[in-house]
Amino acid sequence: MKIVKFDVLSATEENWDSYFRHLDEIRQECGQQDPQLPREQRKAITVSSHSDPNVRLYVFLMFPEETSGCAAGYAEAIVETPQSPTYNLNKHTGKLSLSVSQKHRRQGLATLLLKHVIEELAAKEPAVTELLTSAILESGKYFMNLLTGNFSLEKPENRLYIKDVDWDMINFWVEDGMHKNPGTTIKTVEIMPQEDIEEYSLVYNETANQQTFGNMKVDINYTPDEIRCDERKALEQGISHITIFLKENNGAISGLTEFFHIKEPGQKVTQNLTGVREQYRGRGLGKLLRACMLLHIRKFPGVEYVVTGNSDTNAPMHAINLKLGFKKHLPVKLYKLKIRGQQGPRLFPV
Repeated sequence: MKIVKFDVLSATEENWDSYFRHLDEIRQECGQQDPQLPREQRKAITVSSHSDPNVRLYVFLMFPEETSGCAAGYAEAIVETPQSPTYNLNKHTGKLSLSVSQKHRRQGLATLLLKHVIEELAAKEPAVTELLTSAILESGKYFMNLLTGNFSLEKPENRLYIKDVDWDMINFWVEDGMHKNPGTTIKTVEIMPQEDIEEYSLVYNETANQQTFGNMKVDINYTPDEIRCDERKALEQGISHITIFLKENNGAISGLTEFFHIKEPGQKVTQNLTGVREQYRGRGLGKLLRACMLLHIRKFPGVEYVVTGNSDTNAPMHAINLKLGFKKHLPVKLYKLKIRGQQGPRLFPV
């Protein structure tokens, strides 16, 4: 077996083909049968993700013999750089993605790939002592259990199909929310107004950091500069990144929700963070935000469903999701893997 570093800036078309073929194979095995973006657009998004100065990515492909055809394995580690505003808080933690094609499993390849990643990080990112990763397939969960990966929580992908939405309830949530909060204004933007961006950043971080990740500790600091950077990337990549936020009559931002839509193929909207500041809870603002989101999504032609990744431990949002009709689609489990010290992984052939 041969492991090669996949550099998005210098990769050959043959290696790009191997990269996408492997990811598509794993995606189909996970039951994700929906239409994909055109490959050139996916390529542009991948290259863009590697240009973020706040993170560094290490990507590897594994091949059985020649470095051609579908890759037998894939690994990616993401670590924060000293330029990241949360580097001091998160410098010990990396994020790992790892997969092996079905026909190449149970030959020790996942172990070889993981060893390679750990060695690379030891040489170039010595501060990293643990990796956070997720598993959808039973083979991945089995592998993590063998490595004594510490299971943190289940954070499934949930789906709400537009055809199943109770629009009478949605309209009631908006009417009731506005009736209870006459001094609250609803703002819908793709570019955050300059006069709101500083406070929006603070509210985003406050509500995002209230999320629970089991025994994982992840600190989020979404700065105004990062917000502007993401806005530029979204425009470049043809992604509608829409934010709905609420302003009180004193000018304070009380809550927010954000979601993403790509026109082609266009069947999916991805719901990201929804949060209400603690002092404004109990007024129906979470329902108001989610209802406004769905009414906005209704304007997009061809949208079939909304996906979100809230864990069952986020009780307020889980309750809203259940009322809306979200159902579990992919059973994603999150793990924490120590790679330094006495609690490091047991790396035996799998």
